[in-house]
Amino acid sequence: MSRTSAPGRTVVVIGSGSLAQHVVNSLADTVTGPTAVHLVARSAGTLATMAHMASCRAALLGAAVRFTPHPMDPDRPGDSVAALVDEVGADLVLSCSSTHSSAEVRERPSRWTDLVRAGGIALALPFHVRFAALMSDAVARGGGALFLNASFPDAVNPVLAALGGPIHCGVGNIATVAASLTGTGEPGERLRVLAHHHHLSAPERPTDEARVWTGAEQLKDVRERMTALRSCDRRMLNALTGHTAALLVRDLLGDRPFHTHVPGPLGLPGGYPVRVDRGRIELDLPPGVTEATAVAWQAAWGARDGVAVDRQGRAEFSDRTVRSALPYAELPRFVAPAEFAELAAELELVRQRLREEESVDGS
Repeated sequence: MSRTSAPGRTVVVIGSGSLAQHVVNSLADTVTGPTAVHLVARSAGTLATMAHMASCRAALLGAAVRFTPHPMDPDRPGDSVAALVDEVGADLVLSCSSTHSSAEVRERPSRWTDLVRAGGIALALPFHVRFAALMSDAVARGGGALFLNASFPDAVNPVLAALGGPIHCGVGNIATVAASLTGTGEPGERLRVLAHHHHLSAPERPTDEARVWTGAEQLKDVRERMTALRSCDRRMLNALTGHTAALLVRDLLGDRPFHTHVPGPLGLPGGYPVRVDRGRIELDLPPGVTEATAVAWQAAWGARDGVAVDRQGRAEFSDRTVRSALPYAELPRFVAPAEFAELAAELELVRQRLREEESVDGS
């Protein structure tokens, strides 16, 4: 398929849920240069509304940014995305979609969501990996744009890297934590943050708090500075997370080096401070903190999700997760990167059956 010629830069955003909507609105508000943003997802009506509202916002700001919806073929999502990426000559693709939604626990409770509560979000990992790998492959087939993943990137991105597909970094919770800490600090203060999605809540022990530096000094008041964020309704956090993702996209489209925080850079587990220069990404750790130390710290936090993913993309499920799944499926202790698709297919059968049964969890 021949590529569409257009001035400026081109972005593809996959998804139509809450996070994708906030990303798109923030792109309209923050990107200034000529930019074409193409939206792709299964929900044609929602996409059309997203594109129209974002285009209106950009027009009101006088920005040369336009948004175009593209309904995804539900039976061939990978082919849909690959064709679109090739046709528009995408510079960057951000996937904000998955076949597992965290909102299901709240909006559609069932015996399946009971199982996820009992076994941890580890049980969602195969679904996230399967969809993200499909999108990563589509980006590779469509011309090799920068690929960003927003679905559980702390654990998914190491698997994608091991599978050999494109993965630049993730977007998500580390950036939200860093934004909150920056917003409660001194103007111009540059922080380096090591944090996991668990740090959206206060850890039981102060020694398990997120680790934050300004220069070579490690901050002592992290818990106090995180109080406002941790008291927020979690459903409101997507607005801030979406804005951090839009700023990352904006900066990646530019030509200047910048510092930020992202999950899953370089296929590493967890979230880190990084420096990015023309698409090249490297860790920006504080003095005295080695990459090995930072990765080990992140891996220990990841294990609390019920699954630890190493730098080779191999996952190890916890005793709790394996026991919780046992009445419905024999979850393997270890899963190699290439085995996730088969595991997701097996769990899909379990999910379909349990979704038909009423939740017995009163929470």
